[in-house]
Amino acid sequence: MTSGHRTAVIGAGIVGLAHAWAASLRGDSVTVYERDTQASGASVRNFGLGLVLGQPAGELVELAQQSRAMWLDFFADTGCWHKAEGSLVVARSATELRVLEAFQEARGAQYGTRLLVRDEVAAQQVSGFGALFSPSEIAMDARQVIAVLTRWLAERHGVTFEFSVQVNAIDLPRLDTSRGQRSADEVVLCSGHDVQSLYPQHFAALGIRRCALQMQRLANPGVRLGPTMMTGLSTLHYGAFTECAALAGPLAALRDEVAQQQPALLEHGIHLIVQQVGDEGDLIIGDSHAIGETVAPFNDESVDTLILDLAQRLLQRPLQVRERWQGIYASGRRALEVLYPAPQVQAVVITSGIGMSIAFALARRQLAQ
Repeated sequence: MTSGHRTAVIGAGIVGLAHAWAASLRGDSVTVYERDTQASGASVRNFGLGLVLGQPAGELVELAQQSRAMWLDFFADTGCWHKAEGSLVVARSATELRVLEAFQEARGAQYGTRLLVRDEVAAQQVSGFGALFSPSEIAMDARQVIAVLTRWLAERHGVTFEFSVQVNAIDLPRLDTSRGQRSADEVVLCSGHDVQSLYPQHFAALGIRRCALQMQRLANPGVRLGPTMMTGLSTLHYGAFTECAALAGPLAALRDEVAQQQPALLEHGIHLIVQQVGDEGDLIIGDSHAIGETVAPFNDESVDTLILDLAQRLLQRPLQVRERWQGIYASGRRALEVLYPAPQVQAVVITSGIGMSIAFALARRQLAQ
Protein backbone atom coordinates (compact mmCIF):
# COMPACT_ATOMS: atom_id res chain seq x y z
CA MET A 1 0.00 0.00 0.00
CA THR A 2 1.36 3.42 -0.94
CA SER A 3 1.40 6.49 1.27
CA GLY A 4 -0.03 8.68 -1.48
CA HIS A 5 3.24 10.63 -1.61
CA ARG A 6 4.28 10.94 -5.25
CA THR A 7 8.00 10.76 -5.96
CA ALA A 8 9.34 11.41 -9.45
CA VAL A 9 12.79 10.09 -10.28
CA ILE A 10 14.47 11.55 -13.35
CA GLY A 11 16.90 9.11 -14.95
CA ALA A 12 16.75 5.30 -15.20
CA GLY A 13 20.41 4.58 -14.64
CA ILE A 14 21.67 2.87 -11.51
CA VAL A 15 21.37 6.00 -9.34
CA GLY A 16 17.80 6.64 -10.47
CA LEU A 17 16.81 2.99 -10.03
CA ALA A 18 18.35 2.95 -6.56
CA HIS A 19 16.30 5.97 -5.53
CA ALA A 20 13.17 4.47 -7.06
CA TRP A 21 13.72 1.35 -4.94
CA ALA A 22 14.32 3.39 -1.80
CA ALA A 23 11.22 5.54 -2.40
CA SER A 24 9.06 2.48 -3.02
CA LEU A 25 10.23 0.93 0.26
CA ARG A 26 8.95 3.93 2.20
CA GLY A 27 5.56 3.52 0.53
CA ASP A 28 5.75 6.24 -2.12
CA SER A 29 3.99 6.15 -5.47
CA VAL A 30 7.07 6.24 -7.71
CA THR A 31 7.43 7.19 -11.37
CA VAL A 32 10.76 7.11 -13.19
CA TYR A 33 11.19 9.37 -16.23
CA GLU A 34 13.86 8.45 -18.77
CA ARG A 35 14.37 10.46 -21.92
CA ASP A 36 15.75 7.49 -23.91
CA THR A 37 14.01 4.22 -24.70
CA GLN A 38 16.23 2.55 -22.11
CA ALA A 39 19.17 3.43 -19.90
CA SER A 40 22.12 4.04 -22.22
CA GLY A 41 24.66 5.97 -20.15
CA ALA A 42 27.36 5.02 -17.68
CA SER A 43 25.21 2.37 -16.00
CA VAL A 44 25.31 0.04 -19.01
CA ARG A 45 28.79 0.96 -20.23
CA ASN A 46 30.79 -0.03 -17.15
CA PHE A 47 32.47 -3.20 -15.91
CA GLY A 48 29.54 -4.39 -13.84
CA LEU A 49 31.56 -4.24 -10.64
CA GLY A 50 30.45 -3.66 -7.08
CA LEU A 51 33.75 -2.45 -5.66
CA VAL A 52 34.51 -2.27 -1.94
CA LEU A 53 38.30 -2.49 -2.13
CA GLY A 54 39.34 0.80 -3.64
CA GLN A 55 36.81 2.96 -1.81
CA PRO A 56 38.58 5.28 0.64
CA ALA A 57 38.08 4.55 4.32
CA GLY A 58 35.02 6.18 5.86
CA GLU A 59 31.74 7.08 4.19
CA LEU A 60 32.38 5.55 0.78
CA VAL A 61 33.58 2.15 1.96
CA GLU A 62 30.61 1.98 4.33
CA LEU A 63 28.19 2.81 1.51
CA ALA A 64 29.86 0.16 -0.67
CA GLN A 65 29.58 -2.50 2.03
CA GLN A 66 25.92 -1.69 2.63
CA SER A 67 25.20 -1.66 -1.11
CA ARG A 68 26.92 -5.03 -1.47
CA ALA A 69 24.46 -6.58 0.98
CA MET A 70 21.56 -5.04 -0.94
CA TRP A 71 22.88 -6.36 -4.25
CA LEU A 72 23.03 -9.86 -2.77
CA ASP A 73 19.41 -9.54 -1.61
CA PHE A 74 18.41 -8.45 -5.11
CA PHE A 75 20.28 -11.34 -6.76
CA ALA A 76 18.74 -13.85 -4.34
CA ASP A 77 15.27 -12.57 -5.24
CA THR A 78 15.74 -12.40 -9.00
CA GLY A 79 18.25 -15.10 -9.87
CA CYS A 80 20.07 -12.58 -12.06
CA TRP A 81 23.57 -13.70 -13.06
CA HIS A 82 26.39 -12.54 -10.78
CA LYS A 83 29.57 -13.69 -9.08
CA ALA A 84 30.53 -12.83 -5.51
CA GLU A 85 34.12 -14.04 -5.77
CA GLY A 86 36.01 -10.89 -4.83
CA SER A 87 38.88 -9.23 -6.65
CA LEU A 88 42.57 -9.78 -7.21
CA VAL A 89 45.05 -6.90 -7.58
CA VAL A 90 48.01 -8.50 -9.35
CA ALA A 91 51.53 -7.08 -9.03
CA ARG A 92 53.25 -6.80 -12.42
CA SER A 93 56.56 -5.89 -10.81
CA ALA A 94 58.40 -5.91 -7.50
CA THR A 95 57.52 -2.22 -7.15
CA GLU A 96 53.80 -2.94 -7.46
CA LEU A 97 54.16 -5.79 -4.97
CA ARG A 98 55.70 -3.44 -2.41
CA VAL A 99 52.62 -1.20 -2.68
CA LEU A 100 50.33 -4.16 -2.04
CA GLU A 101 52.44 -5.32 0.89
CA ALA A 102 52.35 -1.85 2.43
CA PHE A 103 48.57 -1.71 1.99
CA GLN A 104 48.11 -5.10 3.61
CA GLU A 105 50.16 -4.03 6.61
CA ALA A 106 48.35 -0.70 6.97
CA ARG A 107 44.75 -1.57 6.04
CA GLY A 108 44.47 -5.27 5.36
CA ALA A 109 42.50 -5.98 8.52
CA GLN A 110 40.09 -3.13 7.78
CA TYR A 111 39.35 -4.30 4.22
CA GLY A 112 39.59 -8.05 4.87
CA THR A 113 42.33 -8.54 2.29
CA ARG A 114 45.24 -10.98 2.18
CA LEU A 115 48.39 -11.36 0.13
CA LEU A 116 48.90 -14.16 -2.39
CA VAL A 117 52.30 -15.47 -3.49
CA ARG A 118 53.31 -16.08 -7.11
CA ASP A 119 52.12 -19.72 -7.22
CA GLU A 120 48.71 -18.75 -5.83
CA VAL A 121 48.44 -16.06 -8.49
CA ALA A 122 49.25 -18.59 -11.22
CA ALA A 123 46.46 -20.83 -9.90
CA GLN A 124 44.06 -17.97 -10.76
CA GLN A 125 45.17 -18.24 -14.42
CA VAL A 126 47.02 -14.93 -14.44
CA SER A 127 50.67 -13.94 -14.25
CA GLY A 128 52.22 -11.80 -11.53
CA PHE A 129 54.80 -11.40 -8.77
CA GLY A 130 52.08 -11.70 -6.13
CA ALA A 131 48.65 -10.24 -5.50
CA LEU A 132 46.22 -8.71 -3.02
CA PHE A 133 42.96 -10.65 -2.69
CA SER A 134 39.73 -9.00 -1.51
CA PRO A 135 36.64 -11.16 -0.88
CA SER A 136 34.15 -8.30 -1.16
CA GLU A 137 33.69 -7.55 -4.86
CA ILE A 138 30.62 -8.61 -6.84
CA ALA A 139 30.62 -9.09 -10.61
CA MET A 140 27.52 -8.56 -12.73
CA ASP A 141 26.74 -7.98 -16.41
CA ALA A 142 25.87 -4.27 -16.45
CA ARG A 143 23.68 -4.47 -19.54
CA GLN A 144 21.68 -7.36 -18.14
CA VAL A 145 21.40 -6.25 -14.53
CA ILE A 146 20.01 -2.78 -15.30
CA ALA A 147 17.27 -4.34 -17.44
CA VAL A 148 16.44 -6.94 -14.77
CA LEU A 149 16.44 -4.32 -12.01
CA THR A 150 14.05 -2.15 -14.03
CA ARG A 151 11.58 -5.01 -14.55
CA TRP A 152 11.88 -6.10 -10.91
CA LEU A 153 11.08 -2.61 -9.63
CA ALA A 154 8.02 -2.46 -11.88
CA GLU A 155 6.73 -5.94 -11.08
CA ARG A 156 7.66 -6.33 -7.41
CA HIS A 157 7.64 -2.75 -6.15
CA GLY A 158 5.01 -1.10 -8.31
CA VAL A 159 7.36 1.50 -9.82
CA THR A 160 5.99 3.14 -12.98
CA PHE A 161 8.41 3.84 -15.83
CA GLU A 162 7.89 6.42 -18.57
CA PHE A 163 10.56 5.97 -21.22
CA SER A 164 11.18 8.38 -24.09
CA VAL A 165 9.95 11.19 -21.85
CA GLN A 166 12.15 14.18 -21.12
CA VAL A 167 11.42 16.39 -18.13
CA ASN A 168 11.97 19.97 -19.29
CA ALA A 169 10.98 21.99 -16.20
CA ILE A 170 10.02 21.42 -12.58
CA ASP A 171 7.60 23.62 -10.66
CA LEU A 172 6.11 21.27 -8.10
CA PRO A 173 3.64 19.79 -8.13
CA ARG A 174 3.91 20.29 -11.90
CA LEU A 175 6.42 18.62 -14.18
CA ASP A 176 6.58 19.84 -17.77
CA THR A 177 7.65 16.97 -20.00
CA SER A 178 8.04 16.23 -23.70
CA ARG A 179 4.72 14.37 -23.48
CA GLY A 180 2.73 16.87 -21.52
CA GLN A 181 2.24 17.81 -17.89
CA ARG A 182 2.83 15.37 -15.03
CA SER A 183 2.53 15.78 -11.25
CA ALA A 184 4.69 14.91 -8.24
CA ASP A 185 5.21 15.91 -4.62
CA GLU A 186 8.96 15.30 -4.64
CA VAL A 187 11.65 14.96 -7.31
CA VAL A 188 14.98 13.17 -7.28
CA LEU A 189 17.14 14.21 -10.23
CA CYS A 190 19.58 11.44 -11.24
CA SER A 191 20.71 12.54 -14.70
CA GLY A 192 24.34 11.41 -14.58
CA HIS A 193 26.77 13.60 -16.46
CA ASP A 194 23.96 15.79 -17.84
CA VAL A 195 24.17 18.78 -15.51
CA GLN A 196 22.98 21.28 -18.11
CA SER A 197 19.34 20.39 -18.80
CA LEU A 198 17.86 21.10 -15.35
CA TYR A 199 19.18 23.54 -12.71
CA PRO A 200 22.46 24.25 -14.56
CA GLN A 201 23.11 27.32 -12.41
CA HIS A 202 23.25 25.17 -9.28
CA PHE A 203 25.72 22.73 -10.83
CA ALA A 204 27.97 25.42 -12.33
CA ALA A 205 29.94 26.12 -9.15
CA LEU A 206 30.80 22.45 -8.62
CA GLY A 207 33.20 22.15 -11.52
CA ILE A 208 31.66 18.92 -12.78
CA ARG A 209 33.16 17.77 -16.06
CA ARG A 210 32.93 14.60 -18.14
CA CYS A 211 35.24 11.62 -18.11
CA ALA A 212 35.46 9.41 -21.18
CA LEU A 213 36.64 5.81 -20.88
CA GLN A 214 37.72 3.40 -23.61
CA MET A 215 36.25 -0.06 -23.07
CA GLN A 216 36.35 -3.41 -24.85
CA ARG A 217 34.45 -6.70 -24.73
CA LEU A 218 36.51 -9.79 -25.55
CA ALA A 219 35.55 -13.33 -26.48
CA ASN A 220 36.07 -15.91 -23.75
CA PRO A 221 39.70 -17.03 -24.21
CA GLY A 222 38.98 -20.45 -22.72
CA VAL A 223 39.51 -19.69 -19.04
CA ARG A 224 37.27 -19.17 -16.05
CA LEU A 225 38.28 -16.21 -13.93
CA GLY A 226 36.81 -16.19 -10.45
CA PRO A 227 37.75 -12.81 -8.96
CA THR A 228 37.69 -9.54 -10.85
CA MET A 229 41.25 -8.91 -12.01
CA MET A 230 43.18 -5.66 -11.65
CA THR A 231 46.87 -4.82 -11.62
CA GLY A 232 49.01 -2.66 -9.38
CA LEU A 233 48.24 0.25 -11.72
CA SER A 234 44.86 0.47 -9.98
CA THR A 235 46.60 1.50 -6.77
CA LEU A 236 47.46 4.79 -8.50
CA HIS A 237 43.76 5.37 -9.18
CA TYR A 238 41.68 4.33 -6.16
CA GLY A 239 41.34 6.34 -2.97
CA ALA A 240 41.82 3.39 -0.62
CA PHE A 241 45.43 3.41 -1.79
CA THR A 242 46.12 7.02 -2.74
CA GLU A 243 44.63 8.43 0.48
CA CYS A 244 46.59 6.07 2.74
CA ALA A 245 49.60 7.92 4.17
CA ALA A 246 51.56 4.70 4.68
CA LEU A 247 51.56 4.12 0.92
CA ALA A 248 52.93 7.53 -0.09
CA GLY A 249 56.50 6.30 -0.60
CA PRO A 250 55.68 3.03 -2.42
CA LEU A 251 53.14 4.79 -4.65
CA ALA A 252 55.66 7.50 -5.56
CA ALA A 253 58.16 4.80 -6.52
CA LEU A 254 55.53 3.05 -8.63
CA ARG A 255 54.54 6.25 -10.38
CA ASP A 256 58.20 6.91 -11.20
CA GLU A 257 58.61 3.38 -12.55
CA VAL A 258 55.57 3.68 -14.81
CA ALA A 259 56.66 7.16 -15.97
CA GLN A 260 60.02 5.76 -17.04
CA GLN A 261 58.80 2.53 -18.64
CA GLN A 262 55.33 3.33 -20.07
CA PRO A 263 54.51 7.02 -19.67
CA ALA A 264 51.48 6.67 -21.94
CA LEU A 265 49.72 4.73 -19.16
CA LEU A 266 49.88 7.82 -16.94
CA GLU A 267 49.16 10.23 -19.80
CA HIS A 268 45.89 8.48 -20.62
CA GLY A 269 44.95 7.52 -17.07
CA ILE A 270 45.06 3.81 -17.91
CA HIS A 271 44.66 1.12 -15.30
CA LEU A 272 43.51 -2.39 -16.08
CA ILE A 273 40.34 -4.14 -14.93
CA VAL A 274 39.38 -7.53 -16.37
CA GLN A 275 35.86 -8.69 -15.55
CA GLN A 276 34.43 -11.98 -16.80
CA VAL A 277 30.66 -11.78 -17.19
CA GLY A 278 27.69 -13.92 -18.11
CA ASP A 279 27.27 -17.55 -18.99
CA GLU A 280 29.41 -17.20 -22.13
CA GLY A 281 32.31 -15.83 -20.11
CA ASP A 282 33.11 -12.77 -22.21
CA LEU A 283 35.70 -10.43 -20.74
CA ILE A 284 35.06 -6.72 -20.16
CA ILE A 285 38.36 -4.83 -20.10
CA GLY A 286 39.40 -1.20 -19.69
CA ASP A 287 39.96 1.56 -19.06
CA SER A 288 41.38 4.99 -19.74
CA HIS A 289 40.38 8.43 -18.47
CA ALA A 290 40.05 11.59 -20.58
CA ILE A 291 38.45 14.48 -18.70
CA GLY A 292 37.04 17.68 -20.15
CA GLU A 293 34.01 19.97 -20.39
CA THR A 294 33.19 18.15 -23.60
CA VAL A 295 34.80 14.85 -24.58
CA ALA A 296 35.43 13.85 -28.16
CA PRO A 297 33.49 10.81 -29.40
CA PHE A 298 36.57 9.37 -31.09
CA ASN A 299 38.51 6.53 -29.48
CA ASP A 300 42.29 6.49 -29.77
CA GLU A 301 43.37 3.13 -31.19
CA SER A 302 46.74 3.36 -29.44
CA VAL A 303 44.91 3.53 -26.09
CA ASP A 304 42.84 0.46 -26.93
CA THR A 305 46.05 -1.31 -27.93
CA LEU A 306 47.73 -0.46 -24.63
CA ILE A 307 44.76 -1.76 -22.64
CA LEU A 308 44.53 -4.95 -24.70
CA ASP A 309 48.26 -5.54 -24.33
CA LEU A 310 48.03 -5.18 -20.54
CA ALA A 311 45.23 -7.77 -20.49
CA GLN A 312 47.12 -10.20 -22.73
CA ARG A 313 50.21 -9.94 -20.56
CA LEU A 314 48.14 -10.53 -17.43
CA LEU A 315 46.36 -13.59 -18.85
CA GLN A 316 49.36 -14.78 -20.88
CA ARG A 317 47.28 -15.54 -23.96
CA PRO A 318 45.95 -13.81 -27.10
CA LEU A 319 42.58 -12.11 -26.77
CA GLN A 320 39.94 -11.39 -29.41
CA VAL A 321 38.00 -8.12 -29.36
CA ARG A 322 34.25 -8.41 -29.96
CA GLU A 323 33.15 -4.83 -29.18
CA ARG A 324 34.65 -1.42 -28.43
CA TRP A 325 32.80 1.51 -26.91
CA GLN A 326 33.15 4.73 -24.98
CA GLY A 327 31.87 5.14 -21.47
CA ILE A 328 31.13 8.61 -20.07
CA TYR A 329 30.51 9.61 -16.48
CA ALA A 330 30.46 12.79 -14.45
CA SER A 331 33.78 13.74 -12.89
CA GLY A 332 34.19 16.18 -10.02
CA ARG A 333 36.35 17.29 -7.12
CA ARG A 334 34.46 15.00 -4.75
CA ALA A 335 33.17 11.46 -5.15
CA LEU A 336 29.53 12.54 -5.18
CA GLU A 337 27.39 15.65 -5.05
CA VAL A 338 23.93 16.14 -3.55
CA LEU A 339 22.11 19.41 -4.25
CA TYR A 340 18.77 20.83 -3.14
CA PRO A 341 17.98 23.33 -5.92
CA ALA A 342 14.31 23.81 -4.96
CA PRO A 343 11.91 22.76 -2.21
CA GLN A 344 11.28 19.00 -2.35
CA VAL A 345 13.85 18.59 -5.13
CA GLN A 346 17.22 16.94 -4.70
CA ALA A 347 19.82 16.18 -7.34
CA VAL A 348 22.23 13.29 -6.79
CA VAL A 349 25.31 12.95 -8.99
CA ILE A 350 28.05 10.40 -8.46
CA THR A 351 31.13 12.10 -9.82
CA SER A 352 33.69 9.30 -9.57
CA GLY A 353 32.37 6.36 -11.58
CA ILE A 354 31.32 4.28 -8.55
CA GLY A 355 27.56 4.25 -9.01
CA MET A 356 27.24 0.46 -9.17
CA SER A 357 29.21 0.25 -5.92
CA ILE A 358 27.41 2.76 -3.68
CA ALA A 359 24.09 3.83 -5.23
CA PHE A 360 21.76 1.50 -3.31
CA ALA A 361 22.91 2.55 0.15
CA LEU A 362 23.31 6.19 -0.87
CA ALA A 363 19.69 6.33 -2.08
CA ARG A 364 18.31 4.91 1.15
CA ARG A 365 20.37 7.37 3.14
CA GLN A 366 19.21 10.32 1.11
CA LEU A 367 15.52 9.45 1.19
CA ALA A 368 15.64 8.73 4.91
CA GLN A 369 16.83 12.26 5.65
